[in-house]
Amino acid sequence: FFSGRWQLRAVWRRCGPFPRRAMRRGLVRTLHGSVHGHLWRSPGRRRLHVIQSVQDMRRWREEVTGTVGFVPTMGALHEGHLSLVREACASHDRTVASIFVNPTQFAAHEDLDCYPRTFEEDVAFLQREGVDIVFAPSAKEMYAEDFAVFVHPEGFDGISEGASRPGFFRGVATVCTKLFNIVQPTTAFFGQKDALQCVVIQRVVRDLNLPLEVQVIPTVRAEDGLALSSRNAYLTPEQRRAAPVVFRSLQAGERQVHRFTKSNRAAERTAVEEAVREVLQQEPLVDKVHYVSVASKSNMQEVDNVSLSEGAVLSIAVTIGSTRLIDNLFI
Repeated sequence: FFSGRWQLRAVWRRCGPFPRRAMRRGLVRTLHGSVHGHLWRSPGRRRLHVIQSVQDMRRWREEVTGTVGFVPTMGALHEGHLSLVREACASHDRTVASIFVNPTQFAAHEDLDCYPRTFEEDVAFLQREGVDIVFAPSAKEMYAEDFAVFVHPEGFDGISEGASRPGFFRGVATVCTKLFNIVQPTTAFFGQKDALQCVVIQRVVRDLNLPLEVQVIPTVRAEDGLALSSRNAYLTPEQRRAAPVVFRSLQAGERQVHRFTKSNRAAERTAVEEAVREVLQQEPLVDKVHYVSVASKSNMQEVDNVSLSEGAVLSIAVTIGSTRLIDNLFI
């Protein structure tokens, strides 16, 4: 790295008109902090800019050409997030990732205040992956004091994750609509682990005629099958050893479907649910099973029977210790 004023001069010469304006406003800094502002850079890699205001994010978008891939996150990044980033970088001219812990999708009793926040580490990860922009607005920047307009998807509050977390999808749909309007991406990338959320976002984009595509990337798992999640950081070592029971229970449900198929029958939803719950009951550290869902792939509505020809989505939410874990398996 350069240091002091020499680094500042090098950045100014090479960043072009937007970064120069951003530098004057204190919007650019380096990873090691020798220049005040928000530009991260490392030798041999594309410079990454951190933008915190809607105005500057829109200005950047107006000045770039080509396709833009977008990965919205709440930070505390793991390999699952990075798999989305790699897909975006590989298929688009520019890549934007957002880091914003969205308060409108948390209920009063949930973990907004203690949600993992690892901003410096997250930005370093994104820099290594070749991301161009990190959009990291404050809650005040995204929601005015008199904010009053929400996007409320109908028909999702009564099923699986929607029933378990009332108001959650209103918050998700609202913040994603705002982010799409601000970033104006060509494609937005989401992980399959949040299956119902993906369906909701696809419906929002379709029904509101938003000019982007939504691409869903398969769930990334640890070697023992646990779906990667920022909330896994809450687990104690003992709880972490127990957590793979979540995926094993889904696999048990899938095996139940195959058993019925061998008999040329569709599997009854109740039989699949029982197979899932039986595995969960064998793990004493599972404190609560919030739901077991057997739903249609197209709209996530519950189905009575499952056949391999039509398929289904098995999804569950459980609490281990104080940590709520979700997962799903497509059949």
